[in-house]
Amino acid sequence: MKFWRELRVAIAALLVTGIACAPARALVTFNDSHDHVFVTGSFGVTRDSNVFANRDSDGDFVYSSTVVAEYTRRAGWIGVNASMTVTASKFGKLRSEDFSNPSYAMELTKQSGRTTGSLTLSAARESRADSAVNIRASSWSYNAGLSFKYPVIKRFTVAGSFGYSGRRYIDEVQFANLSTYTAAADLFYLLSNERDLVAGYRFRESETSVNTSTTDHAVTGGVSGRIIKGINGSVRVGYQVRTPHGKTDSAEYRAVTASGSASYVVNYANWNAALNYTLNEHFRASLTYAWFKNWSTVSFADFVRDTWGLTVTSRW
Repeated sequence: MKFWRELRVAIAALLVTGIACAPARALVTFNDSHDHVFVTGSFGVTRDSNVFANRDSDGDFVYSSTVVAEYTRRAGWIGVNASMTVTASKFGKLRSEDFSNPSYAMELTKQSGRTTGSLTLSAARESRADSAVNIRASSWSYNAGLSFKYPVIKRFTVAGSFGYSGRRYIDEVQFANLSTYTAAADLFYLLSNERDLVAGYRFRESETSVNTSTTDHAVTGGVSGRIIKGINGSVRVGYQVRTPHGKTDSAEYRAVTASGSASYVVNYANWNAALNYTLNEHFRASLTYAWFKNWSTVSFADFVRDTWGLTVTSRW
């Protein structure tokens, strides 16, 4: 296979380059070392046992290459992170599923001073197997978010966030485009140096291209930080009300909601393992394995999917 021969040549070039070159902080550094430009290239091969995420799907080998250009700035109160990525993948047998996808991301961060937070923007073209609809589809994903945190007094801190996410399918008339708007507010109480109590409210509104929408309210409380000895994270429990609107037969939904280490509804299981090797600052290799099980009352959507992959990466 011509693509596989080209892939082996590219991997060999990455190995030679990574061994021969001395470490460097960035490909380009300027403005008194406040601004950095990094370029990363990676090549990989993956074996996917279930390409379309359904019970009748075939497996295939996927050969991928990715180029990432990153820009970072650390000067003053505002930090900047920006990136542009292009990923191209070729399938061994299912050549009609070959794709080339760009993605863009930007983040403005403030980590010093009394008020901290971030503003994030991203757009990405994605070609993936969706376990929710059990088919491969291409779409554009858009995201925007604003978050902040402000310590009111010694033990109390207020945090908030606003977000938008959207998915627009490409040439898939059977799928509905989705837009989601969120707003949340939390109050943290410093219980100890390792643990906070938290109470919060979240509002979420989702709209589809088929004139349906939902409005979601949730009030939660819990613990953030050290949950038990050796385990850090967060656990929140609360009450959720979801109201549908438009042309839908769904009724209003009211239930207890849980997030963090506990989940209220389980409809899939996922297990991952990875082995990483770092030669130097410029070269990294990884071997990964993932197992996924989806349960459904529809037999077509009840399936197991496992993937393994080998990826080599060079960053400058």
